[in-house]
Amino acid sequence: MTWTHLIPVAAIAIWTASPAAAAESQRFDIPAQRLDNALITLGNAAQISIGGIDQRLAGARSKAVHGRMTIAQALTTMLRGTGFTYQIVDTQTVRIVALAPRSKPVRPAPRPAVPPPRASAAAPAPAEIVVTATKQGQALDSYPGTAHIQSVGGIGLGENQGTAAFIARIPTLTSTNLGPGRNKLFVRGIADSSFSGPTQSTVGLYLGDLRLTYNAPEPDLRLYDIDRIEVIEGPQGTLYGAGALGGIVRIVPKMADNGGFHASATVGRSVTRDAEPGYDLGGMLNIPVIADRMALRVVGYNQVEGGYIDNATLGMRNTNRTRIDGARANLRVEPGDNWTIDLNAVIQNIDTRDGQYADIDQPLRTHAANIAQPHDNDFKATGLEIAKDWGDLKLLSSTGIVDHDLSDTFDATGYGGNPEIQIFQGHEAIRLLTHETRLSHGMPSGNSWVAGVSLVRNIDRIDRRLGPLGAPVTLAQLRNQKTEVAIFGEATQRIAPRLSGTLGGRVVFAETIGELMGGSGEDFEPKRRQIRVLPTAALSWKPTSDLLTFLRYQSGFRSGGIAITGGQINSAQRFDSDSIHNVELGVRFGSEADSARPRFSGGITAFYSIWTSIQADLIGSDGLPFTENIGRGTVYGAEINGRWHVTDHLFFDGALFINRSALTNPVEGLEEADERPLPNVARTGGRFTAAWESPLSDRLSLKLDGTVRLIGASSLGTTAPLILEHGETTQLDFSASLAARDWALTLDATNLLNVSGNSFSYGNPFTVALGKQITPLRPRTVRVALRLGF
Repeated sequence: MTWTHLIPVAAIAIWTASPAAAAESQRFDIPAQRLDNALITLGNAAQISIGGIDQRLAGARSKAVHGRMTIAQALTTMLRGTGFTYQIVDTQTVRIVALAPRSKPVRPAPRPAVPPPRASAAAPAPAEIVVTATKQGQALDSYPGTAHIQSVGGIGLGENQGTAAFIARIPTLTSTNLGPGRNKLFVRGIADSSFSGPTQSTVGLYLGDLRLTYNAPEPDLRLYDIDRIEVIEGPQGTLYGAGALGGIVRIVPKMADNGGFHASATVGRSVTRDAEPGYDLGGMLNIPVIADRMALRVVGYNQVEGGYIDNATLGMRNTNRTRIDGARANLRVEPGDNWTIDLNAVIQNIDTRDGQYADIDQPLRTHAANIAQPHDNDFKATGLEIAKDWGDLKLLSSTGIVDHDLSDTFDATGYGGNPEIQIFQGHEAIRLLTHETRLSHGMPSGNSWVAGVSLVRNIDRIDRRLGPLGAPVTLAQLRNQKTEVAIFGEATQRIAPRLSGTLGGRVVFAETIGELMGGSGEDFEPKRRQIRVLPTAALSWKPTSDLLTFLRYQSGFRSGGIAITGGQINSAQRFDSDSIHNVELGVRFGSEADSARPRFSGGITAFYSIWTSIQADLIGSDGLPFTENIGRGTVYGAEINGRWHVTDHLFFDGALFINRSALTNPVEGLEEADERPLPNVARTGGRFTAAWESPLSDRLSLKLDGTVRLIGASSLGTTAPLILEHGETTQLDFSASLAARDWALTLDATNLLNVSGNSFSYGNPFTVALGKQITPLRPRTVRVALRLGF
């Protein structure tokens, strides 16, 4: 599925292994309860996908459904008197819509009230895709900005995949390619460097309302039992605070429901050309604990990705094998009166045995290193969310704790002119505490507002060692503590019948405390405080229901800190805060949500950003990392996307972007970087998808999906020794699914052309300056999987 597919406001997206004929009779036993939970139960029982379009679903009460009947009869019974009706989109999908308001009488004399229409599939109001990451539940068709939404679980974006899967679907979302659990995400060309250090990430990453990272690489969570991915472009400082310079990526999980017990299991086997095979196992259990009050949803998975890189020095093959183990749990309590309490927990461990880079003077997909260079990413998080729904007014209070440990090992042979084998070991321990309480209000007219308070505290400990095997010595130990307290608000108000305006702001108080353990550097301040104001403003004009134009200004910043000094032992230096200001102009046409009829929809957006005092995590010519402000830069570009639903069974979907960036005013000492592009973001890129879906019988359906992705050239870095080109690759993928009532058989083939290419140019910081490193794509890989639903 693509981001234009139906997305429910109330997050009622139920995975199905097969279409169920609407006319087929079956037995239902669903008690009266909250309407959103009742629909989830019905979707699971009937094995259909149900999409809801109105946030008031959670506040409505369903009718009981008991006995043997068709799906249409069950829906009619359940929705009677709720103010909602339904539309059968296709053999696999039903959409829930609000009943249209009654027309006023045209005669002056009073007339009897017209009774509300019966729930049926005929001519309902069009559904809406809602961008929940706006924190106001704004409809995508009216949102004055650029957003993308991807459904998870269909072919092309399977649950067994990680971040790379939806990156491939959104050209303006890019990342480095060091390996699973080691990468940095970038949105719209706002990229600072290839390396992860004490600087805050330029993209905010969330699991629901739980913030996952502050300055760490993204954890590459597997997408089992995930409903959808939302990406909002542009600085999001007003709503999300520091660190959202490029935008927001929000992973929305499915939540526990107390409507009934259901489960799913997936098993997959993959074969990679000239490499080790792999496998994946995943499962979900949804268990009602207390009827209509409490439910538990548990997800677990285990994966092995076969290695495909050889080590010529050690004479070993397929050394970069990766193992991923993870679990997630949600305990949902509904005490009544539309209160909801969610307790969430996440754990995932990634263990990679070696780097996934190659040397150009070695055979294909081979590097030469004196030791293995493993990486570990151990991620744990817990969160508590308390919500209250009064209909148009909503309260949400969310608190999260993240415990994130990362370890790297590199071959440092030759450092300091020493020909003996040397090892570099880096360890980073991150403890992140976040809290946000907010009120939001949305009206059918499109007027909305949100206001809240937030707290972020991140403690980052870095330990780096280098020396002979078995006895490396400490290079530096650094502790950074950052605290941010903020109040924020944003409101959208209709100015004229077709014109709306948005204003918002965030006031941030930030404190940074840095400490170099056991060493001394320059005379830096151990504690720094600052106050920042992050405004936003937008105008949107909607001359017709299918056309929207918008102009938006947004801003963001990252606080400063201290970092290890490049090329020195036990030494640290300050780096200052940076900030960004962005203006974008866009137009969207067509209805993103109405897939019931052939249509063409799309959009064009142009943007311009000014980025001052850019923070960058860099490496020196000796291979040691350091951080500094590199100067002022500009980023500008345009993106085009379009979707053509040719028939009920066939659609085409494509996107193209052009990006230009430059370091326009480098700091003293980096004059050679003047006007050079910022790193890691391709100057051009695109994606084209063709998908076909058709029922083969009442109980069997076939889906096909083919995608070609074009990745243009970019540079590894802005300054020496990282001025190395990579990119210019084309990747072709294909997916197929054969689904019946309670099972689905899928086939996924990636990199069908078996292109090696160079998606990145960094694997070992101590030898990258030689200019010999590349990061080839994973060879052609075919995966066959079976999924069962219970």
